[in-house]
Amino acid sequence: MSRIQAEKQQNTLNLIGELDAHSLNDLWSTQKTLLNGVTDINVTQVTRVDSSGLATLVYFCNQYNIKLTGISPQLQTLIELYDLQTVIHQ
Repeated sequence: MSRIQAEKQQNTLNLIGELDAHSLNDLWSTQKTLLNGVTDINVTQVTRVDSSGLATLVYFCNQYNIKLTGISPQLQTLIELYDLQTVIHQ
């Protein structure tokens, strides 16, 4: 069972759960279909992000011109520590 769930609502993809190396396979394998027409990824309900999850968010933001919404203070700290403010669209 995946530790991350993705629910699409109109132009927003809501991610729920843990975004880490163990949960990324489903997102990677379905990204073209999953992100078709998506303008925002809501990460409000993401409870944990590791470096591979952060790298995935960076890739999605840049590859598909998507912005992140609902960024938690912990995720914002990671974004700042890796100096990704100009890379991740918020």
